[in-house]
Amino acid sequence: MTKPMTVLKSVGPKLVPFFKTCTIFFVLYSGTPASETSAPWLFCIVKCLPIISLILFVLLNGMNITEYYRYSRRVLIGLIFSCIGDACLVWKKKYFELGIGCFAIAQICYARAFGWKPFNPYAGAVFSALGCVIYSILKPALDGIMVYLVAAYVGVICTMAWRAVARVQFFDDLVTWTKLSGCFGAIAFVISDLTLAVDKFLVPLPYAHPIIMITYYAAQFGIALSVVDSQVDELIAKSKRDQNVMTSSNIAKNETLDKTVKEDSINSNGNCENTLIHRHLDNGVSA
Repeated sequence: MTKPMTVLKSVGPKLVPFFKTCTIFFVLYSGTPASETSAPWLFCIVKCLPIISLILFVLLNGMNITEYYRYSRRVLIGLIFSCIGDACLVWKKKYFELGIGCFAIAQICYARAFGWKPFNPYAGAVFSALGCVIYSILKPALDGIMVYLVAAYVGVICTMAWRAVARVQFFDDLVTWTKLSGCFGAIAFVISDLTLAVDKFLVPLPYAHPIIMITYYAAQFGIALSVVDSQVDELIAKSKRDQNVMTSSNIAKNETLDKTVKEDSINSNGNCENTLIHRHLDNGVSA
């Protein structure tokens, strides 16, 4: 497990483009949402640059088709779809539904990266209840296909957040800073999208644009940063699976051996009893 300070020295330079592009975006557009800009293409490019920087960061951290990079691959795909979704949301009137679809795919990729073990049904119940409350508040303001799109998106983002939180096991000494980073990113994503939904469908919020973008970039940063040491986590998980398989195999072999020994013992006792019976009968005939 790599220490945070070691990570800061080794991967810090790879994150410089992300912080620079974020700074450029907020200098140029901190108070200007896409709907108010006179140059939407420039806004789109500057908005997407931080996510492109995170895509490069994940690639530079290492990437191949082996199972040890499965986590990184899924986060990478999620970032790519997020970048496409960012571009779609610049032109909300035309491509808002497509943007939601891209972000839904990104959330599914992140949830798959976080995995399903440990399951943690209590966290699942909390996020399920939270999702139901959020959707019940938003539903009166929705119409047409948005009723179903928003319901599906609320479901996938709450699932993603549940899986991120479930990975953090404070009481089993299995908590790592990378898992905390992913958990932070997932929660920040929920806050960002909730702010966007309230501002768009319910009531305009003051400073909604900077709040949405700050929490959004923080979310993607936290999730992207969690790929560090993910190969080690995959290796440890594989070693545990192999050990469990070996243990199960040994138990099965021992059970088979015990069964064989018992059967041999029964057969041996049966043969001894038959021998004694034959001797007794032979003695009786002789008499």
